Amino acid sequence: MPSHQLIIRRSPFYTEQNLAQLVRLRLTYPISPDIPRVRAWLERFSSSRKVSLSPEQQQAVETAAYSRFTVITGGPGVGKTFCTSTIVSLWKAMGKSIALAAPTGRAAQRLGEMTGLEAKTIHRLLEFDPRTRSFKCDHTNPLPHSAIIVDEASMLDLFLAYSLIEAVADNAQLLLVGDIDQLPSVGAGNVLADLINSRQVPVVRLTQVFRQAATSKIITASHLINRGQYPNIESISNTPQSDCLWHGGGFEPEHGVQAISELITDLVPKLGFHPASDVQVLAPMTRGLVGTRNLNNVLQQLINPPSPEKIEVTRGGTIFRVGDRVIQLTNDYQREVFNGDVGFITIIDTEEQEVIVQYQERDVTYDYADMNEIALAWSVSIHKSQGSEYPVVILPLYMQHYMMLTRNLLYTGLTRAKKLAIIIGSKKAISMCVRSTKSQERYTRLQQRLQAAIAPQSTK
Repeated sequence: MPSHQLIIRRSPFYTEQNLAQLVRLRLTYPISPDIPRVRAWLERFSSSRKVSLSPEQQQAVETAAYSRFTVITGGPGVGKTFCTSTIVSLWKAMGKSIALAAPTGRAAQRLGEMTGLEAKTIHRLLEFDPRTRSFKCDHTNPLPHSAIIVDEASMLDLFLAYSLIEAVADNAQLLLVGDIDQLPSVGAGNVLADLINSRQVPVVRLTQVFRQAATSKIITASHLINRGQYPNIESISNTPQSDCLWHGGGFEPEHGVQAISELITDLVPKLGFHPASDVQVLAPMTRGLVGTRNLNNVLQQLINPPSPEKIEVTRGGTIFRVGDRVIQLTNDYQREVFNGDVGFITIIDTEEQEVIVQYQERDVTYDYADMNEIALAWSVSIHKSQGSEYPVVILPLYMQHYMMLTRNLLYTGLTRAKKLAIIIGSKKAISMCVRSTKSQERYTRLQQRLQAAIAPQSTK
């Protein structure tokens, strides 16, 4: 008798099985390697750009060049972005038709900016049809591209990963790029980790932190946290010298609220950042004084207070005001806005009972009746922040959040910051995060199914 049994619903059971077979099939279509040609191109590329690749990066580019399915993983500052853009340049030189995608709009925008090519959300790439609730691109109608890159692959849940891989043509190449140590997908599964841990798929793990990145305390603290070590974080002062700071904020959550308010009105503007556009407060939970709901009310009053010039409307107990930052809570395929997209309210039309939100450079109109799809986003949960980056991140950590305080939660929140990260709360809460890995436990069988499907083939 086995010591324990795993009960799984029918849908994820068969999706795991079928996904393992899809991956196996992809790996059965080899590409004849011409490594000397790729290395010659890399030498010319490096010389013309006056850059150099580390041995790990060279391996990543070569592996992606001649594998049907490649995974590149690594933490912040190890050159995943540079690797990805180099692979795009190589594939362009090889005459490939390239598609770029990411799970969220913000992540897709970043991918497009760093490569110079258009990037789409995976739902847009696969052409989701709201009428049938399915994707137009699948195994009978594969994507018309010979090379596909998906960034922020740690956010891929089981069902989206299956739909994506199913739609990749047999003769095409697929590259997944992501940080295995971030929070896993919101939906079911732990796909990126299972692919890597199965050891059946070509994987390159980038570990070398580059000199320029190593000067960032955000990056060095993130790597320490990832190794289970308490990070060296400078205590906050009026003239901070570090990009990663700690503010004690007292032991009680109400002190944390006060500390956040003071940072928003004093230190953040003094350092040259604009609270409305540059700062994101990330919280582990929605409830409580330092949860997103209460913090949104506090921050709204500080950053976008009421005035006679600003029209506002109340829905579901929340005041929405022109100028407010909001987040989309669901996938809305009619409006083409997706869970996690962030925009600003530009118009509230009280006569037509409509609210217009600007997402990047696109306006989306909501009827009053549909405003349950959006929420204030001056503060969002760390889970909702995945795939996004912000100039400044303020991260309150208190023991009232103890159920959520885990290593990958802190790591994910901290690595959202590009220029400045401020952690507020007790050292005990930070220490609990560093020690706890319990949230990483997800019960899946994809790793074993990949090993069962592929390993016997590879030994023949």
